Amino acid sequence: MDEKFTLRPATEADVPLLAMVVAEALDDDIMEQYERAGGEIPAERRERMALIEQVVSNPHTLYTWHHATISCAPDGTPAGALVAYSGDDYATRRGVTFRLFTGALSFDPEQMDAETVPGEYYLDSLAVMPSFRGRGVARMLLQSGIKKARALGRPAILACAPDNHGAKRLYESLGFKETYIYSLFGHPYHRMIVE
Repeated sequence: MDEKFTLRPATEADVPLLAMVVAEALDDDIMEQYERAGGEIPAERRERMALIEQVVSNPHTLYTWHHATISCAPDGTPAGALVAYSGDDYATRRGVTFRLFTGALSFDPEQMDAETVPGEYYLDSLAVMPSFRGRGVARMLLQSGIKKARALGRPAILACAPDNHGAKRLYESLGFKETYIYSLFGHPYHRMIVE
């Protein structure tokens, strides 16, 4: 990376960006739509994004802004973010999170495997704004998550869609190894770990 991107903890002001990161992790291309619309959420997407913002604003959810790290471009513009957290209170936070999403999900959360368990550090949602992709931002965010996991004495865990070959190559280049396939959000994912 030739530009100097920096990392900082998220603040409440980052909730709109983090809502897009979570939406992207749920297989939504909202960041592309946002940039094409000149920095606006398209009208037909505002209701869903408002719901995700409520989830991100809640300190008791998995996706709370308290769990996020922001990468900023040299001019301070947020370029991307990582939402990551300890697996220790995953079950409780998952219950709160999916209750807030009631009626807005295309899958049954009761049929979903646990993404993480106590003793792990889970790298949950990662996304980079399209205009900043290909500049090492995702790698930088992942490295920060791995560093935090190691500081806590825990393995870093993440899930990778089987057809996301580019992401899988990036994860493997950082030392992640596939452990098994599990079902998340109604789809199979590779569960990957780095010690």
